Amino acid sequence: MKLRVQITKERGIRFISHLEYQKTLEKAIRRARIPVAYSQGFNPHMRFSLASALGVGVTSQCEFMELKLREERPLKELVDALAANLPMGIHVVAADLCDDKAPKLMAKAAGASYHVSVPCASAPDGALAAYGAASEVSFVKAHSKAKGSPRTIPVKEFISDLSWHWDGRDLGLDFDCRITPTGSMKAREFLEVLAEQFGLPLSIDAADIARTALYARDAAGLKVPLLQAARA
Repeated sequence: MKLRVQITKERGIRFISHLEYQKTLEKAIRRARIPVAYSQGFNPHMRFSLASALGVGVTSQCEFMELKLREERPLKELVDALAANLPMGIHVVAADLCDDKAPKLMAKAAGASYHVSVPCASAPDGALAAYGAASEVSFVKAHSKAKGSPRTIPVKEFISDLSWHWDGRDLGLDFDCRITPTGSMKAREFLEVLAEQFGLPLSIDAADIARTALYARDAAGLKVPLLQAARA
């Protein structure tokens, strides 16, 4: 049996890395005495995974972790024990139990929604209209370990539309970003595209980026909550 839990990564811990976040969750799982299964071999590992890595500095209301259990327990008992042992900045939003043969959550993830608030020195109308009208936009991403060839990301294939509001100081952006089997695009990278290729005067280092949803899509292309999709 698998336990799947939707959790948060809030402002107080937004600058910890993905690995630190994962280790924090593993410690909470041990403190809660969740009967999680371990891998075999000389160096057994907790059978635990996160659905989608989150960039450093980004907050989220929709992180998902998946645990393989070695024995069945009531859902409420598991969730109450976990919630009581999570540290500041991480809270349980939703949870369910499913069969071991159910597909992994990451295999179901098709997209993420973001809200961004970023200082912008002048009216963004022209730049954002130009982005919307562009048929193709590319972003060249360097290899993460400074080795290997850079990768060209077709930006419009990941982020096709966006809505926005500018109050004279801060620019608010709302957009969806596709997740594919070969990867996705970071919200900060999208801000770099808008600044460098479309001339938006953004203070990217001061951006407040929040992932507001992580979802699957049904046969008709409609958004489906990730936990619901994983049960299908």
